[in-house]
Amino acid sequence: MLIKWLVFCVARLFQLSFCFLNDPLYTPISASNLESVRKNVLYDNLFVKTAFQAKLRAAGVVDAYLGGDGMVEQFLYGRTQGMALPPGKSVTVTGQQLVSAMKFQEKLLAAWYPVDDWFYDDGSGQNGVVNSGPSRVLDMWQVVLTVCTETIDTMLEMSSYRHGQPSGVGVSDNRQYDVDGVDEALNNGIDVSPFGNIYSTYGGVTRNGAVNVAMNSTPLWLGATPTTGTATVPVAAGTGQIDFNALMVLWTMGQVRGGNMDLGITNVFGFAAIAIALDAQRRDVSNTKHDIKFEGLNFNGVDIYADPLAPSAQAGLFLPLGPAQGKAGNTNLVDGSGSSTQTGVVTSPQYTSVVNGVTSNVTISGTGSNIPSNALLTVGEVLYFFEASSFRIRPSDKPGFDYGIIQERVPFNVTAKYLIQRLATNLYTAQPSHNALAFGFSR
Repeated sequence: MLIKWLVFCVARLFQLSFCFLNDPLYTPISASNLESVRKNVLYDNLFVKTAFQAKLRAAGVVDAYLGGDGMVEQFLYGRTQGMALPPGKSVTVTGQQLVSAMKFQEKLLAAWYPVDDWFYDDGSGQNGVVNSGPSRVLDMWQVVLTVCTETIDTMLEMSSYRHGQPSGVGVSDNRQYDVDGVDEALNNGIDVSPFGNIYSTYGGVTRNGAVNVAMNSTPLWLGATPTTGTATVPVAAGTGQIDFNALMVLWTMGQVRGGNMDLGITNVFGFAAIAIALDAQRRDVSNTKHDIKFEGLNFNGVDIYADPLAPSAQAGLFLPLGPAQGKAGNTNLVDGSGSSTQTGVVTSPQYTSVVNGVTSNVTISGTGSNIPSNALLTVGEVLYFFEASSFRIRPSDKPGFDYGIIQERVPFNVTAKYLIQRLATNLYTAQPSHNALAFGFSR
């Protein structure tokens, strides 16, 4: 009984003290002074600046989509007949297909937010009873518009590192409504990608079929190679280190196909690993400020930039990456499919070889990727070498779908409505073989 009485007394004292603190609500000092607030100053503690989209736009690869049933890119994949002959030799002339085309669809990204005419001033002079006039510290209408744009740009940047295909053989996650990013572009239909998929097609074209390797780009593994890679149970393959030799191999893999790679993208942590490796050797590297106000490293003519949203194993320790919704439900960064660019562990296939009609297991891929068979690959950091001019960014030429804004009234509500911003676009490369990626390293 004594304990209950003490608890009651403490609770009552707390209630009385709370009342005393709020009655009166303002002290004489508070009531006679304004708060110290800077107008129109809002610090962004969520979004980050990114390099990939900025550099591609600077390279002039934005090409407006004018409508139609998809976007078609023609490509050459075959040669004519020919051989060394003696004079007067007769030949059999046959015609075989030389060119084909890939096809991509326009994709839709959108951001939305509820607004209320009672509070938000849209500049028409008809709205904003509360958030207007000299008392307004922030123009919340402009804040919402800015955040919608930042949301779409962030989704597009993160989606650019993933894929836009439905789930199927070799592809575990369904992203058919998202842009056709570099994970599906830089693949050879045989080796696993940094996000665990094997893409047998690109732009509707079947890899390793009639077009042979025309659509192929082989990923390069820089991690450990376990000797038991053909075991029934997958074995662990941890990350390795990036160095000058690895960079040269990656550069070669695009160069051998005629690529003129000039853009390198990696996460900030991958960038640190590269800078440390090259600085230790004092070879073929310079640090300079480039034309899009990002600092970069230059390696063999490739300007390497640090992109905080590029795939990484460590960035999620410092950035609020999805797919968790965040404590408030919207405090994370996700792509157009609600995923992120956080890397993890992916499983490589069991590779085989055929000799004299006999199929046997091998311990490592025969494609030159260095990926071990049947292994749990710790992806770590990822580095891309791009030929920027081979890419296409295809925004719609319709203003309503080029970051256009629409407003929809909430039925039977006198002030509320929904603000929706829309972007129709896609991102792809017409020459996957002119680009390359490496993964499996850490700082």
